Amino acid sequence: MTKFTRFSINQSIKYGIVKENIIQEINNPPYQDYHITENTYDLSNVSLLAPVEPSKIIAIGLNYKSHLGNQKMPTVPEPFFKTPCSLIGPEDQIIIPKEALTENVTIQPEAEMVVVMGKTCKSVSSEEALNYVLGFTCGNDVSARDWQKNDLQWWRAKSCDTFTSLGPIIETDINHNSMNLRGYVNGKITQEQTTSDLIHNVPRIIEFVSKFMTLLPGDVIMTGTPGDPPDIHPGDTTVVEIENLGTLTNFVKGEN
Repeated sequence: MTKFTRFSINQSIKYGIVKENIIQEINNPPYQDYHITENTYDLSNVSLLAPVEPSKIIAIGLNYKSHLGNQKMPTVPEPFFKTPCSLIGPEDQIIIPKEALTENVTIQPEAEMVVVMGKTCKSVSSEEALNYVLGFTCGNDVSARDWQKNDLQWWRAKSCDTFTSLGPIIETDINHNSMNLRGYVNGKITQEQTTSDLIHNVPRIIEFVSKFMTLLPGDVIMTGTPGDPPDIHPGDTTVVEIENLGTLTNFVKGEN
C-alpha cells in the first residue's frame, strides 16, 4: 500500500511517498520509473498540490442511482471532459466567476472517487483494466448548474478555472468497490454513499472509454457523484472525504 503525493516546498514542486507524517521524495512522477531519494520532508512543512498533472480529465455523468432523479439510467458510462486548467489541489480556493455571481448561477460541489491512470491504456477489457490504474484519490467536480442546463456544451459549467479539485494523495492499494464517500459543506454532511453503488464500476468505465480514446499515464477519471449536492457560496468550505483516501478541503471565494 503506497501513498503518493505531489507537493511544493521552497518554490520547488516535487513528488513523494507519504509514510505517517513524513514524505520521502521520489525523482519522477509515480507513473514513471522512479527511485526514492535521500530527501525527506515533514508533511506539515509542505504545501500539498493536486497529486498529478493530467493531460485530460474525464468525468462520468449520472453514475450513482441516487443522483439520477427522474432521468433514465445510462446503459453505458457517459463521459464528459473537464479541462486541465480547471485543476486545483488541497486547501486551494474554488473561485466563482463574476458572471456566475451576477447571474445568480447555482454552483454545486460534487464529491467523487477519482481514478488515476498509471500506464498507457487503449482498448482494454474490464478484466484487464485495473492493471493500468496507478491508484485512487478524492475529487470535487464543481458545477455551474444553470450553465450546465442551458449552454450547448458544458465547457464553462464544468471547466471554469478552479472547478476541478483533486487530492490529497494517490492510494495504490484499496478496495475501491466498497469505500464510504462523503461530501461536506461548512462541516455538515451533504452527500453520503458507498462506491459499491456506482452504476458503472471502474473496470467497466475504463473498458468503455479506452475503446475510443487512449488514456495516458497521469490521466484521471472522475467516477460520478451521489445524491443531491448542495449549493455553495463565497465563504463556504467544502470537504470530500473518502475512506482510506483522506480528506480534500477547499475554500469558496467570489471572483474580484
